[in-house]
Formats: sequence, structure tokens, C-alpha cells
Amino acid sequence: MTKSSQHRCFQNSLRLCLLALSAGFQLLPSTLSAEDLTLLGGDTTSFLPAEAALQVVAPNVTDQEKRMEQLDGFSVFHRINRPQTGIGPQLVNVGCGRCHLGNGKGRVKAGPLIGNSGNTPSSMVIKASLQGLQENGAPIDPPNVTEQLKVKFNGSVRKREAFIREIYGSREARWPRLRFRKVSGQYPDGTKYTLLKPILRVRLRGVRRSQLVTSIRMTPALVGMGLIEAIPEEKILEWSDPEDSDSDGISGRPNYIPDLSTNSFAIGRFGHRAGQPNVHQQSAAAAFHDMGVTSSLFNTGEPGEEPELSDFELRILTVYQQLAGVPAARDQSKNAVIAGQEIFKQLNCDSCHKMTVTTSHAEHPELNDQIIHPFTDLLLHDMGPQLADERAEFSASGSEFRTAPLMGIGHLKKVSQLKRLHFLHDGRARNIEEAILWHGGEAEAAKEAFKALALGERTALIRFIESL
Repeated sequence: MTKSSQHRCFQNSLRLCLLALSAGFQLLPSTLSAEDLTLLGGDTTSFLPAEAALQVVAPNVTDQEKRMEQLDGFSVFHRINRPQTGIGPQLVNVGCGRCHLGNGKGRVKAGPLIGNSGNTPSSMVIKASLQGLQENGAPIDPPNVTEQLKVKFNGSVRKREAFIREIYGSREARWPRLRFRKVSGQYPDGTKYTLLKPILRVRLRGVRRSQLVTSIRMTPALVGMGLIEAIPEEKILEWSDPEDSDSDGISGRPNYIPDLSTNSFAIGRFGHRAGQPNVHQQSAAAAFHDMGVTSSLFNTGEPGEEPELSDFELRILTVYQQLAGVPAARDQSKNAVIAGQEIFKQLNCDSCHKMTVTTSHAEHPELNDQIIHPFTDLLLHDMGPQLADERAEFSASGSEFRTAPLMGIGHLKKVSQLKRLHFLHDGRARNIEEAILWHGGEAEAAKEAFKALALGERTALIRFIESL
């Protein structure tokens, strides 16, 4: 069977007739079978429309008090914060829901990150630090910057301009600006593609260029947060193989970071470099660094300072994310999706994007003993020099990233109500295909195997991922 007839069969009948020469396996419609992943979140899976499923309490939560807490948390997550609620004076955005659109992803747009009005055209975050790390492994903040660049300022025009001068200087040409450079490539079958590589220009007042390190961060979707928190630590450590003892080229390892509630170190689970251990701390950190809102975990250290986000508000904000439903995977009985799952496994994508795990030790019993399909091992993997930046974070180097969960990925365009979604940590990928093509380092072999597939096979793999 020729490649052209394979593709014609796939397009005309949605039945996949593949001869995967590069991987040495054969798939025929009569023999296709795969794990049914419809219940991505186990009993927390919701069959409501995805835009509702990600915000409404999971269907297996029957405790009325918890249901009310989750509902109250919705209002905290989606409220527009103002000076009277403690926002600013320096911030990235005015509310959780202004970056996590519908609990999904945010916008990506090139151009100046600070305009004359102090607004930003995107939902991206720029983390900035100086060369080196603190004694506990944390990045070193530059002068007048706390972890990430602020691009909005509340208060008078004079006060806003004073902040901008203090951080960036008075010359507008020095202010942060993001652009994308085109990178061309070609599949072995002759199909051409164009990728985009982000180029960030930023100068900070009083900081030499050689001292400054930055990292662009894409707004992640908030899917199955409580379930990810409940993936057993022992399972994560079982997946870890820092010395690549099985010689498969995969050497994931956990990022150990401070747990502020216990004053100890814990495995990081959230953030592109697994920089936060749980939903509670992740939420408090985002409130502080993104909105300038203090809490009992993150504050300015001023004596007698009252938290602007109360412990009660932080709790219900956490519960809102932990107990939200997970939208169901779709079309799991269709041949194209089944074939795509087989290709996913044949290319060893599931070496890092772990398909199935059972939860335990959850804060909420409703999240315990759930068979879920998160498509992550929560480990750091070296993704190669093309995706790397210079900003280390605790035990994560500049080229290491946490395996991004794929659970719910196929719903995010509708959830976020965006014409185009962006993927990877810095938003450079405009679709799933481009995200795969940027893989390197430990994923280089899987990427090259993907490139060697026939067009119909590549389409089936992407169709499978989009079904999740």
C-alpha cells in the first residue's frame, strides 16, 4: 500500500490503513483496539459542556458544604480585583480569570508588553532573576522586581510612570517587547512547515544584560488540579529515572521545592518547572506575583500587615480548583483516535506523558482512588537547547521542564474562546503539531519518529491528542 493510498483511505472513510515503516508496526482497522480514556478524571469526569465542566463542582462531590465552598471559590477566582481588595500597585493582571480564560489558557500576542495605558495585550508572564540561585535554590530577584516583571500599575498616571522608570528606566525603547522569529523546516516526505521562536527584549534599570536571566511563561489551563495533587508521590518517584538506568534516553526527576505550610521541601507539581507543591501554595503565589495581593503565605514582610487575601478566601479559591470537574475525552471508539493512541504509545510519548494512574492521599475523599488519565509524570525532563532559557529554578535547570499534562487539552480552544490556542511553556507553538516539532533533548527521538510518519499517521496522532 502506497503512502498516497493510505492518506486517501484515511481522508475518505475515516478508517486508518497505515503501514508505519519508520516504527516497524502495522495497524489495520480490523485489529485496532486501545484503552478507553473517556473518563479522563475518573468519577470527577463531567459530561457538561467543557466550559462548564471546568468550573462547576465535580459530579461525585455530594457534600453540600464542599459544593458551596467550590461555588464561593468561583467568585474569588473570577472577580476583578481593585485597590480596595488589595491589588497592586504593580501587577500582571487584575484577576485569575483574566489570564486563565474560562479556567483555560490565555492570549499570546507579540509587541510591547507595556503600552501608554499600562495595559498588556497578552496573558503571558515574564519571570526574571539574576544569575545564580539563593542558598535554598530559589532564583535571585533583580532590584525592584519580585520574581516576575510587572506590566500594569494602579494609581495615578504619575505614580504609574514612576514605577516604570524605577523598574525599566525612562527610555521607552528599553521597555519589554516580545516578537516571534520564523523557523522553517521540512518533513522527510517533503511537507514544509514554519515554526515561531519567541525573542524577548528587556532591560532592567541598574542590571547589566549579562546578569539578567528571563523565562517567558504561557498561561496554563487549570484541569484536574486536585487530581494532579493526588497522584501518589511514590508513583512519581517510581517513574523517576535520573540516571537513565534503563537506557531508554528518558531521565525524568522531581523538582524539590519549599512547601511554605510545612516549612519543608516537597515534590513540585504545578508550574512549567514544577515550582509549586500544591494548589493552595500555587494559588497564593499567583495572587501575590500576578496581582500584588498578599496572603498568609506570601506577603511583603511588613510588621502587623493584614493579608489582603484572607485564609478563608484562599481556602475556597483552592477548593474551587481542586473540586472542579474534568471534561470527558471524546470519540474514543473512532478508528482514527484508536490508531492515534497506538501511534502515541509506539513513539514512546507515554514514557513522559503517563496515560493512566490511580490517585491516593488526597485532601478530599472524592479525589481518592480515582483511575485518571493525566498524561504527565510531573517530572523534569531536559527538552534540549531550542526550548531552553537561562533561568534555573530550584533543582530545575534552564532546559528542564515539567511534563505538561494533556488531560482536557482538546477542549481548551472552546473553553478559552480564543481563535487560536498556543502551547508549550512560552506559547511559541500555534497548534499541537508545532508543539511536537519543538520537542528536543530527551524527546528528540520521539520527535524524529513523528516526523518520519506518513501524513495520515501524523494526522491520527494529533487527532488522538485533540480527543483528550
